[in-house]
Amino acid sequence: MDRDHQPIVNLPGVITALLALMAAIQFVSSYGPQDLNVALVDAFAFIPVRLSFLLAPQTVVDALSAHDGDDQQSLAIALSAGQWVYFTPLTYAFLHGGWTHLAINGLTLAAFGAPVARRLRNGWFLLFLAGCAVAGAALHFIIHPLDATPVVGASAAIAGTMAAIVRFAFTPGSRLGGVDATDEGEARATSLSHLKENRQAMFFLIVWFAANFLFGAFPQAAGSSEAIAWEAHMGGFLFGLLSYGAFEHWARRTA
Repeated sequence: MDRDHQPIVNLPGVITALLALMAAIQFVSSYGPQDLNVALVDAFAFIPVRLSFLLAPQTVVDALSAHDGDDQQSLAIALSAGQWVYFTPLTYAFLHGGWTHLAINGLTLAAFGAPVARRLRNGWFLLFLAGCAVAGAALHFIIHPLDATPVVGASAAIAGTMAAIVRFAFTPGSRLGGVDATDEGEARATSLSHLKENRQAMFFLIVWFAANFLFGAFPQAAGSSEAIAWEAHMGGFLFGLLSYGAFEHWARRTA
């Protein structure tokens, strides 16, 4: 395209498609019948206690039956688990708690996901993003196996893209825009063993972990009136940090 006619928004097609899909789901959730919104959350949000019930039903019943109040409500939610629950560690990432939640996640996905998508290309990027989402749900599940609160949002997957950027953005010779990992002369991702020697990368990691803990402990600091699933963010980030090198390697081999 001519330099004088550059597009206002230059996002990889896969990012645009994901944003459009999440916006469409939010539109249906916000403006469709209330029963439909409830059904979407009930079917596709990640609810840890339901997965716990499918994996160890008697353990969950024994743990929740001994208490009253909220635990009895959690037991009722657990008992409503179906086989589709196994897919919710991925599907929860497409749901959001409102337009503000979607807008924040959409902007961060565009900012941090685009460079990763360009380097990995569509197929490997989608697999990477899915892995980050599932890893986020997994860590949240490990820490809160009996939690009946629905978890929604693409934040864990986006956290993984932030971690991926750490692996290449601070590497000498690397570029963030308009390239993929297979471009001739493009710097490879920094290995984990050498990452600790990069001061900029280590500073980014320290700041990210500190901010994540802060927003988890004090969600009001992030402008949220509800608890933030910081454990899911952590899971997605760690998966992205540890696995990105392998995804880039596979992307190079299959290019």
